Amino acid sequence: MDNDFYLLSAHSSCIEGITLTKRNQHVHITNDNVGFSELKETNSGKANGTESELWVKPIGEFLDRQQWKDHAIAFLLPAEDVTFRKITFPFQERKKVEQALPFELEEELMGDLADSAYSVQVHPMSAQNSEALVLLMGRDRLQQLQQLCLERDLLIRNIDCSAYALFRAKQNEISLLPETQELYQIYLGGDEAFVNTIRDGRLDEIKIFPNRIPEILQQHFPNTKNSLPSFLQSFARVSDGEDHADNDSAHAEAFAQLKEELSWLCAQLTLHLRIKNYSSESQIEMHGIFGPVIKWDGVIFRTRSFPLPEAKTFAERSGESLSFSVQPEAEINDNFTPLPQLETKSPDTLEELMVEAKQREDSDEKTQKDIPDANLNADDEMEEDLNSASELASIDPHSSLLALLERKHWGILGELRKNAEIFLEPHRLSLYHESTPWRRFLRRNRGAVAVAASFMIIIFASFIWQTSTKLDLLQQDIARTERLVQAELRRVLPQTSASGVKAMLIELQEKITRRKDYIENSKRFEKRDYFNLKFLKNISALLDVDAPFQVDSLEYAPERFSLSGTIDSYDRLQILKNNLKEIEEFKDKNIIESNRKSPEGIVYRISIELK
Repeated sequence: MDNDFYLLSAHSSCIEGITLTKRNQHVHITNDNVGFSELKETNSGKANGTESELWVKPIGEFLDRQQWKDHAIAFLLPAEDVTFRKITFPFQERKKVEQALPFELEEELMGDLADSAYSVQVHPMSAQNSEALVLLMGRDRLQQLQQLCLERDLLIRNIDCSAYALFRAKQNEISLLPETQELYQIYLGGDEAFVNTIRDGRLDEIKIFPNRIPEILQQHFPNTKNSLPSFLQSFARVSDGEDHADNDSAHAEAFAQLKEELSWLCAQLTLHLRIKNYSSESQIEMHGIFGPVIKWDGVIFRTRSFPLPEAKTFAERSGESLSFSVQPEAEINDNFTPLPQLETKSPDTLEELMVEAKQREDSDEKTQKDIPDANLNADDEMEEDLNSASELASIDPHSSLLALLERKHWGILGELRKNAEIFLEPHRLSLYHESTPWRRFLRRNRGAVAVAASFMIIIFASFIWQTSTKLDLLQQDIARTERLVQAELRRVLPQTSASGVKAMLIELQEKITRRKDYIENSKRFEKRDYFNLKFLKNISALLDVDAPFQVDSLEYAPERFSLSGTIDSYDRLQILKNNLKEIEEFKDKNIIESNRKSPEGIVYRISIELK
């Protein structure tokens, strides 16, 4: 399993990253990659290519510069590249919401939903209603990120939105707020500007504010590696209303542009809070490197007065020398008054000696004159330092420049650095994650996979050849066996008209079935207790064998027994009558007899009442 992970903030201007290593079940930050993309023609719109291609190119260049490959990576996309939607449904079942959501999104987006990849999180609002939070990104950008990572053997662990990532980083703290209290997360960084509106512990809205801050920083401060403290020092110490006409103060104009852009953002933030019906119970959190220069007085947002009172303290604690000078070098030390440059050449004549003496006299007078002014300036500076110290003591260090002492990143990673590991894992609003990295496995093991595939092909081909050979032999055995079976069937069924083994087998089966039925009936006949046959046997034994008599009719019913026919004499008739009385069924029964004489013999009828 990989122990190294990457976290990348993929803003078009400010691309920054963090390398993390997992040791003993703990994740440690091993490297920080900070800075802005180089200002190229692609950013000015002069290059050829689609917007998506121009967006993804700097990301690929950053990955190549840092040599990031062979590990897992998580992306933080800027909020401006992600679409945020909130849709209410009159039911709570998540399955129903997911079924109805595509239709609602197409109506919201006024376009084809197939062009976007989206994730959704459903929250129950009441007993009947639910709310779906949806994040969408362009599918073309997703595919390009996938291709970038595939080419560099990177596994995408998660793609997240920077604004939602900031909300997740504060989610545990947000859950402690009262249910009715609103929270506004205001982010003003070197990459983007947005406001998260949080209600009832849930992200209610992401408001994005377009601004020129990334362009200004990218243009004037391209070499940003390890220089954020120097920049903040310089920016915080520039006075309001400073004259920027001095050509030696090249960055002063950039600072003026930043202040102007921040003032515009203050107006937009004020308008946004008024639209959102800001109340005094709401909380405001400032984030980003420009968060400390903005203050909220309860009515409007405004920039703080420059220089910031904590600027000197920040410079001392940061321990980093200034890299962005805002004044000529000669003006940095206000208490130092340089002496006039004296001629160092030795005087050769009396006139030259007198000129040198005059210069030294004038210099001494000027020095004596400047000493009181210098003392006065020193007293003013001491008083100013005391005032600054008192003002610094009243400033909350969490909302001041001092909160950025250990900051390394210009963008959103500066806010998320301490919680970087949680953004590696996917969640419900993840825009994408790669759970089955089979393509990455194939790329990392191309040689082994090729060898294994070759062996599998050889084994499969050998198996097919052996199977085909065995099948041919089996077909020959079947044909020979079929001829033998057909000959045997002809012997068993000599009179059959069927042709073919199948038809002959059907006829043989029918013959076997009929024979089985005959045998079964015979067995059942043998096992039956035929009472009537036994009774007739007893009747036939009533007379001797040589004493014939004729039975014309015999009736044997539950109520009576009757027997009629002819017999040769009255004596034989009496013997027949007596023998009937000896039969078990007729004992103690009343026998009625009638007869008459005829040419054939004596016609008789014997009746016995059985009831």
